[in-house]
Amino acid sequence: MKALVFTLVALLASWEIPTRAADRPVLSLAELAGRAELKAMWSGNGRDQLSLAVTNASGAGVTVAVPSGLIAANTTGDNRLIVLRAAALAVGPGATATVALPVVALAAKNTLAVQPYRTTPDAEPRLAELLKYLTDQPDVPRATTQLVTLALVDDVTFAQWQRFLAPQRPGESSGQTHPTPVEVTQAIDAFGLLRRLAPEKTFALATDAELKFRALRNPWCRAKATQLYGIALPTSDGAVPPDLGQLLHLKPGDNCPVCRQRSEMQTPAGP
Repeated sequence: MKALVFTLVALLASWEIPTRAADRPVLSLAELAGRAELKAMWSGNGRDQLSLAVTNASGAGVTVAVPSGLIAANTTGDNRLIVLRAAALAVGPGATATVALPVVALAAKNTLAVQPYRTTPDAEPRLAELLKYLTDQPDVPRATTQLVTLALVDDVTFAQWQRFLAPQRPGESSGQTHPTPVEVTQAIDAFGLLRRLAPEKTFALATDAELKFRALRNPWCRAKATQLYGIALPTSDGAVPPDLGQLLHLKPGDNCPVCRQRSEMQTPAGP
């Protein structure tokens, strides 16, 4: 019996309990770069993808912390991405782990191509309010966040936004026209978020005639657009229905359905 007890004690003493992620040391990116036994590889596509792969050659597990607001750039530095939300990557001893980070492009000129990336010490203070807002708003669509970012940094127009999206549409059918109702709705959502984040500023997107023209004709976003453009004003009895002329007729000669019908009614009948 004593021999059995000693055997059990020896087995328990030699039993290695797996290290939990919570017990692993948390390393900053600077600390990660200073550890020779840890190898980090960054890869991005210039638009909406940035991944970090860490190979751990040591005998102990680690956790790598990636902060929100981190700016990564490609080798030449002409494509930059910003991390929208903080993330953590747990890497076991002798293992490799990868994490995909939520990012957007920092410039409309970013090219769409998978290539190696690197971290930078840069910061973008113009996006501070956006990053703060996203901490507890995980459901904001990436496309909306991307357009808000480009508006805050480059003050892009709706036409520039469409050119930015063009390289991401290779698989579409030849008959697909743009902008789609979804893209117009995303732009109106971005307009609304810009109003919330920077109410004192006037953005090119907010005064873009083409976006207004399309949004007021788009059933997916018409109600929100009328509010943003100040067409439907709240009263004590509730929201006033927008006038049909305001919804359809934006400027003389825009050939809206109301104008066409009025023209046909006023045309003299032939002999």
